[in-house]
Amino acid sequence: MIPLSLFLATACTDEGGGGSPDAGDGDADADSDSDTDVDSDTDTDSDADTDSDTDTETESESESETDTGFVAVDFTAMTYNVGNPDSADPYYPLRMQSQDYEDYMAGEIQWLAPDIVFLQEVLSAKTCEAFVETDPSKTCYEWDTRPRPAERLLGPDYSIVCDARDHVECVGVRTDFGTIDGLAPGEYAESGAETPELPLPPCVWAEDECTDDLCDAESTVSAVTVHTDAGPLRVVHLHPMAQVSAAISGDACRTEQLLQVFEGYVVGWEDPLVSGADRAIAAGDWNLGLEVYWARTMFSSADADDVFYEFVGCDGCGFADVDPRDGVGDRYSTTSVAWTWLDDVGLPIAIDHVVVSDGIDGECLVHDDGGEPTTERLDYWYSGLDDLGADERIDHYAITCDLHVEP
Repeated sequence: MIPLSLFLATACTDEGGGGSPDAGDGDADADSDSDTDVDSDTDTDSDADTDSDTDTETESESESETDTGFVAVDFTAMTYNVGNPDSADPYYPLRMQSQDYEDYMAGEIQWLAPDIVFLQEVLSAKTCEAFVETDPSKTCYEWDTRPRPAERLLGPDYSIVCDARDHVECVGVRTDFGTIDGLAPGEYAESGAETPELPLPPCVWAEDECTDDLCDAESTVSAVTVHTDAGPLRVVHLHPMAQVSAAISGDACRTEQLLQVFEGYVVGWEDPLVSGADRAIAAGDWNLGLEVYWARTMFSSADADDVFYEFVGCDGCGFADVDPRDGVGDRYSTTSVAWTWLDDVGLPIAIDHVVVSDGIDGECLVHDDGGEPTTERLDYWYSGLDDLGADERIDHYAITCDLHVEP
């Protein structure tokens, strides 16, 4: 049986139609008597005054909308960790290596066509440039002459920006939804996202270097501003430090990285990546199993969980999660890795989260194995699954959301 503590090894997710009221009918019947004419005139004056007041209010509202130029917008979002649990592979640790599999997943993502996509554990140039791939069936083959993997997964209809450290956490924004600040529509920037410094010295998780005094070099929080018809939208991407082992929780780094998102001033005088005044969406693989907080604190601290609850879902804090939940409000698991048995006994491992600010609402679905009854894993129909093996298959479930933002 897998030790309970190992479940934490997550590393490897009214529209107002404000129309003016119809004007009242102020014409009196020409055949009416004088009393009627008087009543009619009085009614007409009253209606005119009412209409005038209403028109003034409506004009004021319209002018306000015209001044800002912003309108309410419906949009869709996806967060998806596209890595796998194979940390021992010498060339593709935790990364997708089958080109055929990547092609299939690209087709699935592009068919869904979310307006905003958060991708974690993307294959980057740093991985591919470390060796020469001679097998054309692999994703690093001729990597420097082809579009980058994030571009291949999302296609030409997206502007894409990745974190400024290891370039493995990428955000894509459909060009017909908005523009990323500082980026031309359809452009790819491998290191363009605002990325705070690591709060602790770096280590390499996949090489078992990390301790509770260090931060995995790939663990990242980052952000971009997207200009939309509803106004500026702050898009915050989270993939903070993961559990290393039963004895090494990674909580110290993870806690500081969440504070970099919501509070700031962790490293020097850096501002938080998001504030309560922003319209914002914050999503990714947070490495937080909130339903099993009691188990997390049995073996080590879980201060990062406390930070989540300090800033999300509390009265007046300005942020709420829209995580996928069942009919009674419990989150669904978002990963398929070896501790799935915990889900069978009522302990979902929901480590991917979607959080929105005030002014944004909606709901999300998880594309999983047997949890959410209306969905299935995005690679469910991939004909080569049996050839991949368990360690090469994506081990997180995609989350997709239908959202609404007010200007």
